[in-house]
Amino acid sequence: MKQRIVLIVCLLFLSQSVFAVDPGLDWKTIESEHLYVHFADGNKELAERALAIAEGAHEHLTKKLDWNPVEKTHIILSDETDQPNGFATPIYFNRTVLFLAPPTSVNTLEDFDDWFTTLITHEYTHIVHLDKSAGSPEYLRNIFGRFVFLFPNLFQPSWVHEGLATYVETDLDRGVGRGQSTLFASMMREELAKGLQPISHVNLPVSTWPAGTTRYLYGVYFMNFLAEKYGEEKMQAWIEEYSDNLLPFFINTNANQTLGKNLTPLWQEYQQWLKEKFQPQITAIKARGVKSGEQLSAAAYRTDSVRAISTDEGDEIYYVSNSGYKRATLMLADAEGNTRELLSLNNIVNLDVHPKSGLLLTQNEFCNNYTIYSDIYSYDKKNDELKRLTECGRFLFASWSADGKHIAAVHHDVEHFELQLLDAEAKLKEVLWRGNDGEIIGQIDVSPDGGNIVASVWRKGKGWNVELFNITAQRWQNITTGVSIAANPQYDPDGNVLFSLEADGVYNLYRYDTETASVNQITNLIGGAFQSSQASSNGAVYYAGYSAEGYAIYSLDDASSFSQAPAFKDDRLQLIDYSVTPHEQRDYSALSNMYPRWWFPAWLFTDQRSELGLTTAGSDALGIHNYFITASYDFKLDKPAANVSYAYSDRLFLSVARANDIALDANGEVSRISNHSVVSAVLAFPNNYIQRQSDLLFSVIYDNTADDELAAGAVPSDDFEDHLLGIAWLFNSANTNPLSISPVDGMNLRLVAEDSDALNSDFSGQVYTLDWRQYIRTGKESVLALRFLQGWGTDQPRPFELGGEGSSDSAVSILFGTSTQAVFDARSYALRGYKEGLPQLRGRRAQVLSGEWRFPLQRIERGIMAPPVGLMQWFGTVFAETGSAYFDSPDSYYTGAGAEIDADVNIFYAATLRVRLGYAHGFDDDIGEDLFYLRIGSSF
Repeated sequence: MKQRIVLIVCLLFLSQSVFAVDPGLDWKTIESEHLYVHFADGNKELAERALAIAEGAHEHLTKKLDWNPVEKTHIILSDETDQPNGFATPIYFNRTVLFLAPPTSVNTLEDFDDWFTTLITHEYTHIVHLDKSAGSPEYLRNIFGRFVFLFPNLFQPSWVHEGLATYVETDLDRGVGRGQSTLFASMMREELAKGLQPISHVNLPVSTWPAGTTRYLYGVYFMNFLAEKYGEEKMQAWIEEYSDNLLPFFINTNANQTLGKNLTPLWQEYQQWLKEKFQPQITAIKARGVKSGEQLSAAAYRTDSVRAISTDEGDEIYYVSNSGYKRATLMLADAEGNTRELLSLNNIVNLDVHPKSGLLLTQNEFCNNYTIYSDIYSYDKKNDELKRLTECGRFLFASWSADGKHIAAVHHDVEHFELQLLDAEAKLKEVLWRGNDGEIIGQIDVSPDGGNIVASVWRKGKGWNVELFNITAQRWQNITTGVSIAANPQYDPDGNVLFSLEADGVYNLYRYDTETASVNQITNLIGGAFQSSQASSNGAVYYAGYSAEGYAIYSLDDASSFSQAPAFKDDRLQLIDYSVTPHEQRDYSALSNMYPRWWFPAWLFTDQRSELGLTTAGSDALGIHNYFITASYDFKLDKPAANVSYAYSDRLFLSVARANDIALDANGEVSRISNHSVVSAVLAFPNNYIQRQSDLLFSVIYDNTADDELAAGAVPSDDFEDHLLGIAWLFNSANTNPLSISPVDGMNLRLVAEDSDALNSDFSGQVYTLDWRQYIRTGKESVLALRFLQGWGTDQPRPFELGGEGSSDSAVSILFGTSTQAVFDARSYALRGYKEGLPQLRGRRAQVLSGEWRFPLQRIERGIMAPPVGLMQWFGTVFAETGSAYFDSPDSYYTGAGAEIDADVNIFYAATLRVRLGYAHGFDDDIGEDLFYLRIGSSF
């Protein structure tokens, strides 16, 4: 019964993907009129503040969007990461997850007067917008509950969702939000210089730069355009009109009805508005004279974190290359631009380098299977070794002391920041400073004389500024003041400070002279300059700069003053005062919120069946408990059927199913009805790292088929027992990158052992399976994919079967973007060029060896609106494989070869599925064939 595998795998996906909270924490709840806030014990103060802010957002947004959710919204405070983010969903119930870590650098999220306010405003806009319905959808919700297709606003391109939420988070008067940010303006100027993207591109979840930011960037400016050209009333009408769509994706019809034109001409009007807004900015910058460096790094995309040092051989420039085609990589370059790769890194990397002590870095890594925190590492270039100095340390930035014997580090824990002094092994020596009242500390650097630490610091009401911390006096001194964002400070060899400052609508590099206290601008860019480093006095300044291709490393040979910096103001952010009142805390109860909130009919009508029932699914607010239920009754057979699956986090998966199997006689009449019952359980022990993941699985499957009803004259059959005990170890080190066509640079391994004897199955013996897949890079995108499968059965197990092209992914796996490949009881494997079910390809043992060369053809990323389908990319594959299924030893191998055209097709603006159109030739004269096929999902 394949359904049990599909449901367990989908529950596995759901339990790991809804969001990752640690079920082992002591979760608590507080409640108000419109909200629940769930939080780990110890975070009640934050929960009270979140509740007050969210109640204010509820009052404001329900009026603005003219919609009041019927049920209370669940807010989950998650401390499972050191990176700022959040998300919201209306599925099952309105729920938003808020990650507690605030922004610490210029990364598009830096423009806020209170991070929690900005985050909650954005996510609660999603809550109200996505929950909103009218007309038929609203009426049908009274019948079917929160069925996913009764949320019209869910079925729009993501730039509509994110554009609206980013528009609402933005406040021009207070100077907060991405809709008015200097970085977003810089990004759009570069988009204009390169060529603005058409709506057929922005509608899709694109990977080309600006990748995931595209929906926010184009979305918020579109909302600005609508508000300016058509008025907020029309924008509200646009949202209102779409909310009664029973049939999804009618975005053009909706635009016509409310704005008088469909989105294609409206987008052209929008592009003209963007040109009129941003071209004068480009012209003004050019009029002053562009002063920029030469690109040093080969890759752009997310290449950043540069540090330079002077050696006897010249400048050594270290940076992190992230091209979108492979993992983040530590690079070493010289002043002439000659580069070499040092080692693969994780993500969110910050570097520091010392002439004697070497390279220091912070990067993300799994702390346990539910949390990813930032730790300190040291790199020994001579021995090419990366040493992890802390585990679960939560150190965001680190800098060597002047003598290289100590480390200054920024430590973060649940919104509390500290500046710590560590020894060379990252053991705590002294807490130099503790933040209060939401103070945040970002990038740091220790002065050449060892007396000061320069840092970017966010303070309530003052925003981001560059400040000096005197280590002896333990006192701060401002270099910059005012609400213009200053960040990325770094000492130059003379003890002056390089930093990035937003002024005149651009982030440029500036230098602070510590003797004269003067500040001078040293770049003048259209895009922007951020992290910077200088190896020697009067030498080149290396910096991370922004262009339409993303971030890259540049070398600025002329680091002299371009102009004097504008005078710093002493203006302040306009704060919102929230009245925080205490609420009674209680233990979190999953049972109080995981009851079913929707149902939908399930039916099956054939000549022999009239099956009618219902389907539902649910989860608790934390996503720890997940379940799926289908119950039905066959009125022709007069028999019930059911399928119930449950998952506890990513650890336990249970499934119980009862089906009615039928057998027909020669006249097509039902001669036998069998009760087919399956009970299965999987216990998982994951062990995850960012660059490799493994799972240890234990499984039991009880599968029984017994006669339930026989027609007159039918011969009874014995009960059939197909029971299994299993253990599996899964390992993956292959990486799928944003611009990849295939997994690459690693392996995927499955080792499975199954036993049929312990539970008295009708099959007997044991089955051992090795499934090894290796992905070898042969070019920028091309990949050599190899696979070796060995299945080994003893006695009389369920036989292996070869043939076919591999099963197409199910509708469920397409919807959730996961695979439904079975781990246990997997006996069918593809052998292209040969049909399925051939007796020559069936046996208790099997071998398959496959090789594929996958090569890119074109990345397109264009789509149409009706129906909502887009082509992301297409690539080619040539393959050869050979296999044998046998009883004791292989008598003969059957070989096939062929070619495929693979396309990544996006549907509904969200789900992307891989479509394979292939031709395979089987070389065996007796059973080989020339076969054409169309499949969904990768071959392996």
